Amino acid sequence: MSRALPLLAAVLVLSCGEDATGPVGSLCATQHGLEVCVDRPEYEPRESIAVTSRNVSGAPIFKDSCATKAVGVTNLEVEFEEFYNPTLHCGRGATRADIVERMVALEPGDSTQDTVTVPFFAFQGWYRVNVWILDAEGNLAEETPAASGVFQIFPSVGE
Repeated sequence: MSRALPLLAAVLVLSCGEDATGPVGSLCATQHGLEVCVDRPEYEPRESIAVTSRNVSGAPIFKDSCATKAVGVTNLEVEFEEFYNPTLHCGRGATRADIVERMVALEPGDSTQDTVTVPFFAFQGWYRVNVWILDAEGNLAEETPAASGVFQIFPSVGE
């Protein structure tokens, strides 16, 4: 049985949200003027996720490189985590200066690609990648992240 069918069902359920836009079955979603895409519909633990973020707004966007994270749920009736944690990639002692130094400025139409690694202990479920948007001073520009379309993580066949 194909694992793509549950993914399609997940995307159908989640594509009705009022903040996200994107075609049914899309691995991309757009919030706050930032389109966030992942490269595949399925991953296994320890695999890399290529995440492309593209500014589709008419103004510059500052993307936080410290807090980009794959978040998951095992039940699609539960909300995805939207907790901002800049120490995730910038270290426990990350300061505002560290965050500003590592943020990426995207002019309208510009894009950037990051890699997020699926942890070896990732549970089987539905995931998306959260990308936080900052202002020029390094403060959160939005209370919620821009997020990718939904994808799935399955345990390795050999595990």
